[in-house]
Amino acid sequence: MPVTYGVLRGKVIDAIPYNHGTDHYQIEIRDANNVIYRIAVDVYSQIAGQKRKFSTFNSNVLDTNREVMYYKDENYTHEITGLMPALAAGLTSNDDMDPKLRLDFIRYNPALFPLDQMKVVPPKDPAGNVPDLNHDIDPSIQKAKNNDDAEVFAFGSSWDDNAAGGKPDTHPYFDPNPSLGIHDIHMNQGDTGHEAQYNGIWQDGALFIHFITSNQWVAMFFRFQNQSLDTDDNGNVK
Repeated sequence: MPVTYGVLRGKVIDAIPYNHGTDHYQIEIRDANNVIYRIAVDVYSQIAGQKRKFSTFNSNVLDTNREVMYYKDENYTHEITGLMPALAAGLTSNDDMDPKLRLDFIRYNPALFPLDQMKVVPPKDPAGNVPDLNHDIDPSIQKAKNNDDAEVFAFGSSWDDNAAGGKPDTHPYFDPNPSLGIHDIHMNQGDTGHEAQYNGIWQDGALFIHFITSNQWVAMFFRFQNQSLDTDDNGNVK
């Protein structure tokens, strides 16, 4: 069951770096039609056996290691950046997306970024001595916040808390709290354990920030250390 793939386009109006509670950096987005959304970016590494901070699953215990890996390029150049400004405001679903904008870390040619240069983010210790992804994500997000010259494009799995069968996160991140959003802003294939049910190809997530006047693109790519780079046509581990 692949993710509900899509891309969200909008402007940053607020952000909450991960501190405690849920394991994500939260970003509030407003699109050109004045609709607000939430982006949830995984920033916290977890080890098998730990309790999940938030889970829509029956089990709250992590079944595989989920150590975050990431790659950031503050002057990103790739042919896909020429396609993103043509996207509609707000969420664009997989079916309505230019096929060239369906991301795949393994299959895209030319490669989206050098996979072998991704860094592992260790689990954060209670004293806060271990660096986390907040330090790498936050400066660019703060620069884009309430900046008419900046747009965010988030690729991942969209959600609607009001849709039938939805499993909303009841934590109030923002006021008002968006009922629409996107998560799984990371590679969505080669996974194991409970997450393997969401494997698929051409559905990987990523986060891009475009500073329009300077045409500067900041790109951030994420995956988990347990996710294999050797996948079949269904995105499963070979």
